[in-house]
This record gives sequence, C-alpha cells and structure tokens, in this order.
Amino acid sequence: MALRTTMGDGHDSIRVLHVDDDSNSTELTGTFLERADDRFDVETAVNVSEGLTYLAENDVDCIVSAYEMPGRDGIEFLEAVRNEDSDLPFILYTATGSEAVASDAISAGVTDYLQKESGTGQYTVLVNRIENAVEAYRSQQLLSERTRGLETLIRNFPGMIYRCRNESDWPMETVEGEVESLTGYAARTLEQREVNWGAEVVHPDDREETWEAVQESLARDDTFEVTYRIVTADRTTKWVWERGRGLYAGDGRPEALEGVITDITDRKRRETRLEQTTARLEALFENSPDMINIHDTDGTIIDPNPRLCEQTGYDESELTEMNVWDLDQEVDPEKARMIWDAMEPGDRHRVDGEYQRKDGSTFPVEIHLRRLDLEANNWFVAISRDITERTARERELQRAREEYEALINGMNDTAWVIDTDETILAVNDAAVETMGYSREELRSMTPHEFDVGLEAAEITTRITDMPTDEIQVFETVHETSDGERIPVEISSSLIPYRGDTAVLSIARDITGRKKREKRLERFASIASHDLRNPLNVAQGRLELAREECDSEHLDHVGRAHERMTVLIEDLLTLARDGDGIGELEPVDLEAVAETCWRHVATADATVRIETDRTIRADRSRLAQLFENLFRNAIEHGGDDVSVSVGGRPDGFYVADDGPGVPEAEREDVFRDGYSTATAGTGYGLSIVEQVADAHGWTVHLTDGEHGGARFDIVGPEPTDD
Repeated sequence: MALRTTMGDGHDSIRVLHVDDDSNSTELTGTFLERADDRFDVETAVNVSEGLTYLAENDVDCIVSAYEMPGRDGIEFLEAVRNEDSDLPFILYTATGSEAVASDAISAGVTDYLQKESGTGQYTVLVNRIENAVEAYRSQQLLSERTRGLETLIRNFPGMIYRCRNESDWPMETVEGEVESLTGYAARTLEQREVNWGAEVVHPDDREETWEAVQESLARDDTFEVTYRIVTADRTTKWVWERGRGLYAGDGRPEALEGVITDITDRKRRETRLEQTTARLEALFENSPDMINIHDTDGTIIDPNPRLCEQTGYDESELTEMNVWDLDQEVDPEKARMIWDAMEPGDRHRVDGEYQRKDGSTFPVEIHLRRLDLEANNWFVAISRDITERTARERELQRAREEYEALINGMNDTAWVIDTDETILAVNDAAVETMGYSREELRSMTPHEFDVGLEAAEITTRITDMPTDEIQVFETVHETSDGERIPVEISSSLIPYRGDTAVLSIARDITGRKKREKRLERFASIASHDLRNPLNVAQGRLELAREECDSEHLDHVGRAHERMTVLIEDLLTLARDGDGIGELEPVDLEAVAETCWRHVATADATVRIETDRTIRADRSRLAQLFENLFRNAIEHGGDDVSVSVGGRPDGFYVADDGPGVPEAEREDVFRDGYSTATAGTGYGLSIVEQVADAHGWTVHLTDGEHGGARFDIVGPEPTDD
C-alpha cells in the first residue's frame, strides 16, 4: 500500500475503498461521493478480508470503514492497515459507535471518526472529511519527499550549508553538510560560537574585501557570490566559493544570511597553474627568438609575434591582412589545405620554406606546424626559424664532404671506414681497384676476410679498442680477390662518421719498401761478416806487428781500424734499424743522457744535463740519437768540449761550445756520409735525423749559446708517468 498520486492542480482523482458488510450502504455512499465530486472513484468490499485483499493488489488514497462487521471489526482492520502504512487516511464511518470505540480508533491511529446519521447531509460531511484527509496526507507525503531530498542534498553537498547573522564577524546560527572536512571544526563549535567564522576562519587578508562584496550585493537586494580563503583548524589555507542571499527584517535591513560554501582549492590551483602557463606562453609568444604566427584553415594570419614582424619587415596590421602563402611563396594553397585538413588536433608537421620580406628579399626557414582547437576554432600555430646560417653550413659541409671524398678517392693508398662492429661502411676507389672486388662486395665483407697478416683476435682488438686520441700504425698483409698478397702499412684513427664514431684505416702498399729492407738486410749481413772478419784479422796482425817493431805508422793504421769499426757500426744501424721504432714508453731524458755519455769515449769532455722531463719514446733508438750527438760534439769540438742537454716547451736540445756549423752547411750535415771531421764517418747525424723522423719529431740545427752547435729536437710527447 502506498500513495496513489501526488497533489497537483486540484483535479487529481481520489480513489476510496469503502468497506462495510451492508452492501446497500456502500452502494449508496459510493453514489453520493462520486456525484458530489467527479474526482472520486469508490471501490467497495463487504468485510475486512476482502478489503485487505484489495489493498494488497491496488493503491488507494483513502479508506472508509464501518466498525461492526462479521469476522473482524473496523478497529482490527485499522490495525492491519497501520502495520503496512502508518499515514494512509483511514476514516471510521459507523452507525454503532461510542466514545469507547472512538477512543480505541484514535489509539490505533485513525485519521478521522464519523458517526452515520440520517439524511443525505452526512455525505457532504463525509466528502469534506475525505478531501481534507487526502489533501493533508498528500501534503505530508510531498513535504516528506522534499525533506528527504533536502537531507540527501545536504548529505551529498560538497561543502557546507549555513545560516548566520549579518554582522562583521558572521556568527553562525546553523551549519549543515561537510563542515568538519571543510574547516576542521565540528558543526557545534561554529554554532555555539566557540570559533567565530568571520574573525577566526576567514583569512585575515580577505575579511574586509569579502565583507564589502557581500554588503554591496545585499544593498541591491541581490544574491552574492564571493571567493576567499579560509584557515582551517590545523592552520591549512583553503580557497572557498560562497553563494548566498540575505534575510531581511521588517525595516528592510539584512539581518541574516543563508547560503552554501564549498572548497575550490584544487580548482584555484588549476586556475593558478593555467594563469601561469598562459602567462608563460604569452611571454614566449611575445619574446620568442623564433617567428610565430597563428593562422586559420583558410591560411589567414590571425596573430603574428614581434619576431615575425621584425624578421620580415611587416607590422602586425599588415601581416594580419595576409595569407601564409603571401609570406611563403613556395606554399601551394591547395596542397597546404590538404595537409591542414588531414591533421588532427595536436598533430605536428614540419616543412622547409622561404619567407619573403617586405623589401622583396628572401630567406630560408624551417617551419614546425601544429594544429590546435582553440575557442571552437581550428587554428594552426606555425613556429619558423631562420636557417640561413645553417643552410650555408650544410652547403659548406656538403662541399667539404665532396672534397674529402674526392681526396680519399684520389689517393693511391686504399682507404677503409670500418664500424666498431667490424662491418665495412665505405671504401675508396683505390680499395676497389687494388682488391679486385666491387664496392658492394667490399661493404659486405669484414677485415677478417682479406687481412691474412694478423690473427683474428688482433684484428678485432685493433678495431674495437682503438685509442680515441692516437693514430695506430702497424703492418699486415691484404689478400686480393685473385689471391695476391700485398704487404701494407696501416694508419688507423677514430673519426666521426654520419653521426657515429668509426675507424678510418689508410693502407699503404709497402711492397717496394719490403724489397729494399731485404736488400738492406743482405747488405748488413755482408757488412757484418765480410767486412768485420777481415777487419778483425787486420787488427790482430796490427797487434802482432806492434810486438815486433815500433813505428808511428802503426798508430795511423790503428786509428784507421777504429774509424772502420765505427763506420761499420753506423752502417749497420742505418741498415738494420732503418726508420722504424719499437714500443713507446715513458723515458727519463736525464737518465738516458747520462747512460749514453758513459758509453761514448769522452776524454776530457764534460756534460751538463739540465732537464727532468719524461717523454714517450723508443728507449734504445733514443739512446742512438744521444750517442751520435755526443760523438758529433767530441769529433768536431775536441776532447775538452763542453756539452749541455736541456729541455724546451716542445722537446729538448743538445748543445756544445765547439766551432759550430756554418749556416751554408747546415742542410748538408744530415746527408749520409757527410763529415768535416777527419775521424768521422759522416753517418752520425743521418742516424740522429732518422731516429727523430721515426718518432715523428724534427731536428733543427742552430747556433749554440756559447758559439757552438745546438740541435733542437721538437715534437716529443711529454708524459706524467
């Protein structure tokens, strides 16, 4: 059983269930009720059981019941109805009532009690009683629903609902909703004014402004909306939004306020971030070093930034009357529209163009385009950058690349660009011609497939462990497509290649050099065996001759033998060591110079070593350099010559106080066999230059500080070891 209808405009039907065992009475009552008001719809039942059955299946607006009925009486019927619905209008309409019956009916929750009387006037009274009962019931139902709705609203409202006095500190009278979650205070704390809203909750910096805004709205008899900060019980600051209205006294004075307050801290933070972002974007737009314009789907420029105006020579008003193809005459309007139509919001597109300035000159640009849906408009943001310098650099780089490729391809040596994973990235024309493979074939190979002079592990190490700041020089053998083996000297270094790092290897054919080295080896063998043996015999015979006779001629022969010995040693040094060097290591100049001085026949000569430098060198070959410079000083400066060894920023020097070397002869002294000393071989300084060249150094001959000769060795690499 439930409410059948809600109160409307006064024409809602009223369904009445009349229960009475007197069928004549129920029929007559129904007729009079329906005749009195066409809203009535009367249904009948002759006993309580039938009435309850009807109620179980149908809705009614009011029950009219007799008291005395067979089985169960009207009070029992009332009690059964109240068990299901405590408010449904129930009128006890009986002919046999009494005060006791009326009392029991009231106790059971009867809505009204009416005694049957004679005459038709009683039906008018019954009609009025039914209408009043139904109207009251429906009003109560409507009020209950509204109350429940309001309670639901209050329970679910994201904030608090209040009523307060319109005084400067806004003392709260009633607060509902999420009071504690909003403020940190219990509702009763605010209602009992233990904490004052205006004086203690509203942020002190916002109180005056908020009060004035509310009072201005009240003065106009208008609702008010204000945004301000509050300080919660735990001293947290929140932003709130308040909407309310005034309650006015009889004299028109606003004596109270009622409204709602909700937390907008998150929204305020978003707004603040949005404002900051907008400010940054505006600053970026106005101050960007790039040219920016916003245009629509027709290509019309809507908003250019100052940089675009500055770069093109147009002012803002001129640019906003132009299309993008007026600015970039390389743009095809139809193709541009097709690109724009295909772009989704947020899509990006990059293109190169050429802007035309107001004076007719042009400059290349790189354009980054992005579609944005702003303010219900499909707009495009074009960020352009002048790439004049970059274009010039790219042209220069392309020219340099072409020159480099021409240089590499013009070399007689083979050139290889090898990735660190050992794949061949590029080769020059000489490699194709020498190896007998096509360029594509060589690029599909690895060095392991044609390098037959090194072990596989060493090949890999020389590629993958290539030093970053050194040139690696080594010898190996390359095998061509037809099986020919070519000895090569490879110089390798790391280079940048197409955005990565690769190994550049230049391989020089040293077939001729290898043949010369074999001839030198043969010559050295001859010099060592075929010349030394007769010399040793001659020196032995000389000693025997000295035992048999005393002649000054024998001393001349002995000195000739000594010179021949030195000459043979120098020739062997030139032939065997050549221009090669061994492993470089840290060498102490002072220590090696002192050792070499002791190995040279110095007589009364003296040496002064004034350097503590350490350089990277082949120790044994550096010793050859010092020994030959020391011998040269003694041969030309005499037995009492003074020799000095010192350092310089880019190397070291060896000087003496002998006669020096005339400037006209300085280029000749390094030639093989050239000497002005009677005891010299003419090969010492040639060996000095050979050792220097093998290390990558240079030798400069100048006048010494004390008039002798000074040899400057330039280029040794210092070391901290």
